[in-house]
Amino acid sequence: MNKKTILFFFLLVFLSCFSMDIKGIYINRYKASGASFYTLADKVHKYHMNSVVIDIKYDRGEVAVQNEKALQIGSFEKIDGLKEKLAYLKKYNIRAIARIVCFKDNFMGKSENYKYALKYSDGNLFYDAAGFLWVSPYSLEIQNYLINVAKSAAELGFDEIQFDYIRFPTDGIKGTLHFPEHNGMNGFDIITSFLKHAYEELKPLGVDISADIYGYTVWFDSLQYVMQQLENMAQYTDAVYPMVYPSHFSDSLMNRMTYEDRTYQIIFKSGKYSHSRIKRYGTKTILYLQDFTWKSSKMGKNYVENQINAAYDSGAEGFILWNPSSEYTFFSVCDTNFLKESDNVLSSPSLLKDEPFLR
Repeated sequence: MNKKTILFFFLLVFLSCFSMDIKGIYINRYKASGASFYTLADKVHKYHMNSVVIDIKYDRGEVAVQNEKALQIGSFEKIDGLKEKLAYLKKYNIRAIARIVCFKDNFMGKSENYKYALKYSDGNLFYDAAGFLWVSPYSLEIQNYLINVAKSAAELGFDEIQFDYIRFPTDGIKGTLHFPEHNGMNGFDIITSFLKHAYEELKPLGVDISADIYGYTVWFDSLQYVMQQLENMAQYTDAVYPMVYPSHFSDSLMNRMTYEDRTYQIIFKSGKYSHSRIKRYGTKTILYLQDFTWKSSKMGKNYVENQINAAYDSGAEGFILWNPSSEYTFFSVCDTNFLKESDNVLSSPSLLKDEPFLR
């Protein structure tokens, strides 16, 4: 029996016992639309997780739930059998979280002759580095559209509405941007105002409200270029989800540490900073952790397990594993080791003594 296999089983015991509210994965719209959804849900249940995040409004603006405006502009793209899939999650007490991309939206950007799209001061359209349009957070029409999509998700049976891209654009900018319906508020205030509007409309439906934020948002008093301020956003959310992927932090940060220590410290410090700043509002910190391979060679051995351990130690209330393809190395390791060594390890109680993964 090798050390890696033993470590894996301590992690399983850890996941089944430790007291975090959220332990889960992200499922993209393609996986959610097919049979892969059930495979992923089964693995979540098997390996002692309790939550999944599902794309409901996607990165380009497509919408998976019935909505009048989405039908008008051609952005409706259903997830097959979504109601039945939500029932399947409830059967295993798995929390269903609806991810709704906010202000990056090709479909609404093109609608009504680009009425809501961000433009430059000379009238030319703004496209980000990926070639997508963004829409104005100042527009009440945009805000109400997002809230109505969220209401449809809540009525379908989702437990939580999670707003993503709830920020200003950061890449591809080549001049001064014009925001339609600008009302004089600064960027921080309009993001907070939208969250307040959404919170007041959605909480009566019995769902929780959350927001994905940049990892660096928890490290600074405010993050000027994306217009996110942690305390302001926390007042109108039940949870914030800092995206603390180690690959997205500057390589110069803590670069004198070993790869393993650096990975641990990025997650640990992020969780600790966020938790300490917003706990007074009763708002939870759920960390998005990296389970994709970009720059993983600089993250050290067992980097997914290392991040999970750091998230717990930080005082955060949970974590979500993120892989844009929803192909999780964590599950691959779990499956391989579970089949190989489960009987030997689980029948050896002496192995559970003095292990760092036990809490």
